[in-house]
Amino acid sequence: MKPLLAATLLLTAVSGAHAATEYTGDRIDGVPVINRLDVDDLEPGKMHRFYLQGADSSIGQHWYIPVMVAKGAKPGKVLGLQTGVHGDEINGTQVVHRLFDRLDPTALSGSVIAVVAANSTGILANSRYYQLQGDSGGGVDFNRIWPGKEKGNAAEQHVWRLFNGVWKGNSDIVVDLHTQSTGTTYPLYIYADYRVAGVKELAELVPADMIKVDTGEPAAAEQAFNDVGMISITLEVGGPKVYQPELIARSLTGIDNMLKHYGLLAGKPGRTAKEQKTFVGNQTLSVKARQGGFAEILVTLGQDVKAGQELAVQRNGFGDITARYTAPEDGRVASIATDPVREPGSLLVRLIRHNPEASCREGC
Repeated sequence: MKPLLAATLLLTAVSGAHAATEYTGDRIDGVPVINRLDVDDLEPGKMHRFYLQGADSSIGQHWYIPVMVAKGAKPGKVLGLQTGVHGDEINGTQVVHRLFDRLDPTALSGSVIAVVAANSTGILANSRYYQLQGDSGGGVDFNRIWPGKEKGNAAEQHVWRLFNGVWKGNSDIVVDLHTQSTGTTYPLYIYADYRVAGVKELAELVPADMIKVDTGEPAAAEQAFNDVGMISITLEVGGPKVYQPELIARSLTGIDNMLKHYGLLAGKPGRTAKEQKTFVGNQTLSVKARQGGFAEILVTLGQDVKAGQELAVQRNGFGDITARYTAPEDGRVASIATDPVREPGSLLVRLIRHNPEASCREGC
């Protein structure tokens, strides 16, 4: 075989073995549109911006997802951050924006990928759910259909394009940023599957208020990432539809700790779960409204309560107390309702506790 032909075939084989960034040829406001990201393709020591082409809408136009990459000057781990999976959960957006405001890619050994507004349909509708338009419409929980389906409905296709177009094959670690849903709130709270190698270490880099040791939620983004070897946690940054500076700042401290711990930045991690004295529990107990009415929550986030302690009361339109709610076990208050108007089945108070039973060791 001639040397030039042999070299050409070798180059072709190597190129074919590694999928390159796939550009559509379109631009939106000057930003290139892609179907697939390959971080290895990107110029090192630079910031990069893309729109990922998502699923089609019902009028035949694509949804587009903003993707930001800080490509380090030197090789190393790739940390991923994802926000906006639920459309009413906004705190994570400012976490990403503030991080990228101060990141210097020339100082990075490795890269940081961020996806903002993953579920743009939900954000536009001011809703937790991905908005389907067909057959009179409907909502799909965008965090219960991962890793999506190439030939599924619009929401499943959107997830599939995001999972395969950005995350799979690129990231080593992914933090999925959420908050509690509309009408309720969390402190700085983490879901983490400690059975997965590296997850405990990752979770405890964050100076969170609480960590829920968890067996994972089927078809959640965190679960899908862990299933393919990307170490992942879900970081719940407080409450919906508001920026909460103190929780955002502590989230940034945790991410800065990750950058240093995994060698993307020089230096030692700062305040972690150890210094924060983060409460680590393996069981949550949700106290929900038995009936409709106006709820008054009698406890606060982070408060320790005893079994039988009154947590909330509910009143009718005349102001009469029609229901009282007490703690089923000793625990710490992990979430509360912020919207007084509660229908049957609505969350009032969620407790987190450590259950010593062997069946709960890995979460229950």
